[in-house]
Amino acid sequence: MSILSTLRGPLLCLAILAPLPASNPPVDTAGALTVRINGPAAITQTGTPVPVQVVLENAGAELLRGRLRLTVIDGWSVAPAAVEFEVAAKSSRAYDFYVTAAPGSYSALYPIHAYAEFGSLTAHPVLIVKTGFADAPHAARAIPWKPIELAADSGFALWRTPVRREVLQVFGSPPRTLPVGWEGSDPETRANAQFGASVNRGKARECIAMHEPWYHGAGTILTEFPLVMPRSDPLKLRFSNAVRDDTPGQAAGDGVTFRVRVLPLDAAEGQQGEIVFERHLKAAIWQPAEVDLSRFAGQRVRLQLESNPGPRNNTTNDQSYWAEPTLLAGKAPEPSGDLSGKYTVLGRIGQAGEAYQVLVSPRSRGLLDSMIEFNSGNRRLAFHGFSVRVAADALDDWRSPSVLTAVTNEQVNGRLRWRHSFRNWFGTFDLVGELWLDGKALHVHWKLENAPAPQPWFAVYLESAGAGPWNDTAQRVYAGDGNVLQDPAAFSLGFDGHRLSTSYAGFDFVNGISMLEAVDAPPNLLEVDPKTRTYSLRAAHEQTMTFIPSRNVWDAVKVWRDINGLQPAGGVSKLAGRFVFDLWGGNFAPSATALTRAFHYGLTDAMVVWHNWQRWGYDYRLPEIFPPNPALGSTEDFAALAELCKKNGVLFAPHDNYIDFYPDAKGFSYDQIAFSAGGAPVKAWLNQGRDAQSYRWRADRVLAAVESNLLRIRARIAPTAYFIDVWSSAGPYDYWTRDGAFHDRLSTRKVWADAFNWIRRTLGDDAPQISESGHDQLIGALDGAQTNHLRVDTPPEGEMGWTVWNIKVADAERIPWFDAAHHDRFILHGAGYENRYAGGLDTAMHGIYSDDYITTEVLDGHPPMVPSPMGREVVRKYWLLHDVMRSLALARFDSLEFAGGNLHRQHVKWRNGAEVWVNRGPGDWTVEAHTLPQYGFYARVPAPEGTTEAAIERRDGVIVEWSHSARAAYSNARPYVTDRLPLTVVAGGVDDLGGRQFRLTLNWNVTGPIPDGYRILVHFTDAAGKILFQGDHNGPGPSGRWRGEFRTSVVVRVPETVTAGQRFELRAGLFSNSGRAQLTGLNDDQRRLRLAAMEWTGGAVSWRPMAAQSDPLLSRFNKDSRPISFDRLTTAGAVRVTEEAQGTLLIPLPGGGPFEIRLRLPTPARTVEALSESREVLSRLPVRLENGVIVIERDPAIFAYRIVE
Repeated sequence: MSILSTLRGPLLCLAILAPLPASNPPVDTAGALTVRINGPAAITQTGTPVPVQVVLENAGAELLRGRLRLTVIDGWSVAPAAVEFEVAAKSSRAYDFYVTAAPGSYSALYPIHAYAEFGSLTAHPVLIVKTGFADAPHAARAIPWKPIELAADSGFALWRTPVRREVLQVFGSPPRTLPVGWEGSDPETRANAQFGASVNRGKARECIAMHEPWYHGAGTILTEFPLVMPRSDPLKLRFSNAVRDDTPGQAAGDGVTFRVRVLPLDAAEGQQGEIVFERHLKAAIWQPAEVDLSRFAGQRVRLQLESNPGPRNNTTNDQSYWAEPTLLAGKAPEPSGDLSGKYTVLGRIGQAGEAYQVLVSPRSRGLLDSMIEFNSGNRRLAFHGFSVRVAADALDDWRSPSVLTAVTNEQVNGRLRWRHSFRNWFGTFDLVGELWLDGKALHVHWKLENAPAPQPWFAVYLESAGAGPWNDTAQRVYAGDGNVLQDPAAFSLGFDGHRLSTSYAGFDFVNGISMLEAVDAPPNLLEVDPKTRTYSLRAAHEQTMTFIPSRNVWDAVKVWRDINGLQPAGGVSKLAGRFVFDLWGGNFAPSATALTRAFHYGLTDAMVVWHNWQRWGYDYRLPEIFPPNPALGSTEDFAALAELCKKNGVLFAPHDNYIDFYPDAKGFSYDQIAFSAGGAPVKAWLNQGRDAQSYRWRADRVLAAVESNLLRIRARIAPTAYFIDVWSSAGPYDYWTRDGAFHDRLSTRKVWADAFNWIRRTLGDDAPQISESGHDQLIGALDGAQTNHLRVDTPPEGEMGWTVWNIKVADAERIPWFDAAHHDRFILHGAGYENRYAGGLDTAMHGIYSDDYITTEVLDGHPPMVPSPMGREVVRKYWLLHDVMRSLALARFDSLEFAGGNLHRQHVKWRNGAEVWVNRGPGDWTVEAHTLPQYGFYARVPAPEGTTEAAIERRDGVIVEWSHSARAAYSNARPYVTDRLPLTVVAGGVDDLGGRQFRLTLNWNVTGPIPDGYRILVHFTDAAGKILFQGDHNGPGPSGRWRGEFRTSVVVRVPETVTAGQRFELRAGLFSNSGRAQLTGLNDDQRRLRLAAMEWTGGAVSWRPMAAQSDPLLSRFNKDSRPISFDRLTTAGAVRVTEEAQGTLLIPLPGGGPFEIRLRLPTPARTVEALSESREVLSRLPVRLENGVIVIERDPAIFAYRIVE
């Protein structure tokens, strides 16, 4: 019992009179008045007044008078509601209020708003209070305690029925019987029970998981079922048991006693029945068992499954499992996967000279246990029925508690229809499946009919449907943005923009048939298990599945593209092919200056997505986003950004968000929030930088906020495009409301689509709509997204582990799977946000400017994306990729070949004649007379005005890059020009000072100019990069004056949280207001150098330096600055050549040093003009010719050179 519960009076539920360390501090200033709320960090009881104090401080020279009021939400109350305040000059005054939480409040976060109104000003602080109520509401389903009548010759899956009760008994105390259908954790005893969870104890099986009471006393737990036993012989209970593994570092458990008990149905509540089975186990592998219950045939009983701590009452590590406890009556219908049987021929489907006969063989459960076969004459591919779940029950399972009462079939409008009628505890319903062919595909439609009406916290709907196991093994699986997986182990891939972003998946089966599975509803997941030959795309709610057999998945995906009926949204053609400035930081006015420079370099076939601009900062206090954050500039400055872009033909898209609703935002109420099936408000994004927790919007409530914000943004900013976060990163979701009403994900999808369409119309001119990551469920309403094309790999340690597909495979590689179907109707940009794409790898080799990243953009046909408004690398990516990506805009995919079966060497063809070769594997690959190193590519797009080409290739032993089109020719010999600062650092020593303190010395060597404003970052981290403690410090004066070799030192204290024997790393870097610097050395993914491995011995720090590996990035540069010949130009630098009316224009890449340009022109030239960035002529000189070749010495101070006759 908490000590707080023993208090009385107004402090009964007051945790502490201090603000919760989350969100903005509860303080605000208006004019000379500062207002602070001092209130509870936590409230633990409803109905009890809690003191809240509001302190007003007047910093001015005059008396202030006004009105002070507090407001709360959702039935909470304040006393007094408002007071008149008066604060003398240069003084402060406190006012006392009482806040009372309303009955029915949740254990969540609640705002307390204070408004101090005086004159025309208002100070408005907000205090966020955390609540924890023992009587917080939860979902309560009305499940009757009614005996289950078992049929003769049947099986019954006990773990899937909610008609059950938990009986808890702490030894020495009376038993407690919990409500029917309860599951979860009991707060009084900490006993818990879960039903239907899949647990792997040698094999994954669904089970009942239970832990007996242990908090404040050991006890036992029983799950009991009310049954009417059939008059069958035999009558058996079959199950397996196991327990969890011991927890390292904790005392070992001694096992669990498993018992089966039986007692009369009308026995007293809480009574324990006769023991008919008992054993004590400490087995981590399933141990099967079978109990004969024949003597209870025809009786009305309660069957009890007990998990008991055993004779020693030791509850340590006693999580126990009952795997698939099944009642078997008489001759139960065991399942069969036999391919033989009576088949009905549906017809033939196929393409390009290949044909497949499609046959169906219904069995005892209709389509659910049928065989569906695709037969090409000498090859057969089949799957065994459909896995369908309703009310947490597997309807295809012969043990289903949903009793199959009838199966009927008929032909309707040329379709074969099967109606499966079921009876369950809540009533009856029909599962209706229809099959038909359309010439190239088999379609299967599923829906529920005649289901009971929804009740609070209970709705009967199609929870999951997918194909059953196949008769062959798939050697390759294709999915997502995507990836090809060779011989994968079992995995499941959830639907969202980072993983299963496609509502279709492909499979190459060993027998030579490829299959594409697709669905029109938002998928739940892709499930693959080679051991059971499960290759199933599963989705919920009414849906149409599509199956397309083919000789390869690429032909099948083109069929899916042609038949799925999806149409592009109105802004797709405007968005396609545009380069993207994806900007997350920076003040408005300086960024406008930087963008202006980029536009001078020709980077105007583009779009700017501006993420961080909102009134209270990025992703905070949403949906209050307008006006723009004054810390970044004025509203006029932000509008000027939009106008600058519009003037240059560049789209401008501000970032918005309608997933996250923050408790301190105006209008927040749990009436606006989505709830889980358990009756709790669903948490959304945790803004860690502000330590602020948001909650998930009810999708049906967002449109009013969208319209309110957009009308103001249109009036003041006039953007030409719009970005809404998350809506194509997360899949559309099911949710419940505060009063227990169910909303399905199809309605969520419609709300999001309606919002995008409304914004497009409201902004006008088909303003493109963009979102995060990109999945295919919003095509037709959403125009595009910023891709996150992740890799398959073992997750790295640290916070970026989630950014890889954690799947064991023989091999895997990125592929253009999404674009194969949707390239011309949904515009994906880039290959991912840099840290997500790199996924824990060095961003220099795998970040947004790397060859790895660029080749993925080219492979996918995506317009390139950059995170900065201007810079050498920004211009480089545009010049290298833009013309090719513009030529591929709206093109349709044609084919993909893995050269020689090598997944890492890919040849992609497009319908407009374009061809792309990409080498993502080790070793060079020569194609079309071009030698491609790893992460090299060659792209060629024919057109009437001339062929557009681009490449990263090896020439004369050097990796170079180039592009040319009818508009321009770009040549880059790749001299070593880097934004890494010219310095190195190593750990110089660690001196123990005692008292858990030590002095760290760092040795620095600066070989070039360093900008001002940098401090030294020193982090001591775990292996994953999480900071354990720090030692940041200054260098020897301003960083702009650092020269040569010097040392720095800092005294660091090892915190008590670091224990003896704990290992950690020393990571160092430089940081300034503009971010962390790029340094040369052993980098992590957060721009820190890994300098030393360390250990706290308990008395001192031991350490050893971490050797920096050779930098693979250097091998991708022309370190010796060797001149490279590119068509008519030879240089050791990087330059773009275009023809204009006044002459031939040469623009070097910004940055870098002097270099020579040797250019051959078809016509004579006399003069070279040096131009400024504003195209002002700075000088005119006669052309320098050597053997008919124009020679120009590039001066870094000159923007461009123009050669004229």
